[in-house]
Formats: sequence, structure tokens, C-alpha cells
Amino acid sequence: MAPSLLSLPTELRELVYEQLFSQYTVRHGFGPATLQNRAALLQTCKLIYAEAWRFLPLNIKFHFRGTESMLETLLKVDQSVITRLRHIRVKAFPFPLYSTVEADFYATYYFYNALALFPGLHLHKLIVDDAYHGSGLVDGWRDVVTYFDFEMLLKSDAWRELEYTTPNTDFITSGYDHRRRRVAQPEGWDTLLQERDGEDSGATVQMFLAPDPSSSNPSPIPRPWSARPGHEIVENWRLASPEQDLKGKVTIIARRGKRAKCVQLGLTEKRTWEELKGKVGGFVRKDWTPHYNDMADTVGWIYGGWGRRMQLANQALNH
Repeated sequence: MAPSLLSLPTELRELVYEQLFSQYTVRHGFGPATLQNRAALLQTCKLIYAEAWRFLPLNIKFHFRGTESMLETLLKVDQSVITRLRHIRVKAFPFPLYSTVEADFYATYYFYNALALFPGLHLHKLIVDDAYHGSGLVDGWRDVVTYFDFEMLLKSDAWRELEYTTPNTDFITSGYDHRRRRVAQPEGWDTLLQERDGEDSGATVQMFLAPDPSSSNPSPIPRPWSARPGHEIVENWRLASPEQDLKGKVTIIARRGKRAKCVQLGLTEKRTWEELKGKVGGFVRKDWTPHYNDMADTVGWIYGGWGRRMQLANQALNH
């Protein structure tokens, strides 16, 4: 008689389930899904289903085209599954919350606010792709928003390792920063995370740069990289260094400390995405800060690139 999966000891079968599902990526928002047969294992028999189902959310990787795709998908999932998810990748579009019957005005929020809609979420790895660069936007506003998009994620609790990718260095090296709030990185973010988790916790933030192929020193291997905010260089050219002029794709990797509590706290609305964004009068959170949170930002939103920013909103709404 030929050996079967059920002839293996339970411990070995569980290793098979882990290995099988760890190579399984579920993609949402990218058009028709390509069929993968790994989940079909759950349909073979009741015993394998009872053993294997709990390994599926712990090991599969979710890849969402945008924030709204993530919300639309995961807000339909039972809470017991949300708490078992470990790997998510998403393009961090700002997301609008508005009443469907009064859609002339709506607040647009940062991606990190979306995590508060999933209390109990504690990911081993969260990969976030910058939505503000490489989308046809050319105003300096995007550089500041990318900077604080990552910084606010750094203050959230839904992940143990955070990987943030942006296609260029403008988020820190551009001269635009109307509030003068950016500081040298990754030193500033590294200090911020160590203050959260403790200096001896092992918490760390690092930046890596893959030089542009057209640069004088291209390399396929990302290298450690640091930079001062561009407005400081504009004001004092002596602060410039060779690092400041490098161009290429930047990856920022943050790791929480050993004893950090990496569990997302937040809302318990228990509503679908359609119900939340269609709530009469809009969905308003007093502790959420929208993109335009003061008069200067409001004026900038309307007169300083309103059309280009609407491109982002349209992509978030119509992925």
C-alpha cells in the first residue's frame, strides 16, 4: 500500500501544512485571481480539514492592491481569523470615508488609521508600498505625506516587522517641508522606536537604498543609507554629504523590541466596509487626523494640486 499524508505522524503533517501554506499568496484588487490549489487540501477529508485549517491564516500572505481592497476584504472576515493573520502587503493609498448619498465632501485619512478597524491584528510582517510617489504627482506635498505616512505607521501596534518601500529619496531629501518637522533619518525613527520599546529591547529602524541604474555607482544590492531633511540642506549647504545626492528605491525596515506588545487596539464597529463608508452623515473619528488638518493644508488641498491629489483618491476608490 502506497504511503499517504495520513500515514505520517501528526507533528510531520503539521510541518507539511505550514510549508504548503507559507508559499501561498492571496491577491486582492489586481483583477481576476489566478487559481491556486493549495487550499484544496482542506477539502480532501474531515480529518485533514480539522488539522490544517488553523495553519492557513497563520502562514498565507495577503497582497492587496490598495487600502480599500484590504478593508473591503478583511472587514468581512471573522475576528478569530483576523487575530491569526501574520503577513500582509498593501499599497498605502489614503482612504476616504463618506456617505454614499452625500459624496460631495469626504475626509481622507492616512493608511495607518485603517489598522484601527482590525482590533486584535498582530502581524509578523507588514509590507507597505508608498502610494504617493510614482503616481504622476509632482508637487512637494507628496514628500511630506510619505514621510509622515511611515512615521505614523511606526507608532501603530499591528506589526512586529514593518517594511516600507518608496521609489525614490524625495520623501527626505526634497527641500519642501512647510512645517520644518522632518529630521535626519533613520536616526530619528530609530530613537522613536527605542523610546517606545526600550533601549535594550533590540528595537531598530534601518534605511536601505538600491541605487538608480543610471547613477554613477549602480548596484543591485541595497546598501545602508541615511540622509538629512532637504530643507536643512537648503538652509545650510555645509550639512550636505555624498549620501544626500544618491537616488534610487528606498526600503525602510522597522523591528519592534523583544517584549513589545504588537497587538492592534481600536474600533469594534463590526460593520462591513460598505456600511462604514456609507454611514449617514459620514464616518467621523475625533482621534483621527485627516490629510488636511489645518487651514494651510486645506488651502493647499484646494489650490495647490487639488487635481493631482484627487488622482490618489480616485485610485483608492476605483482600484
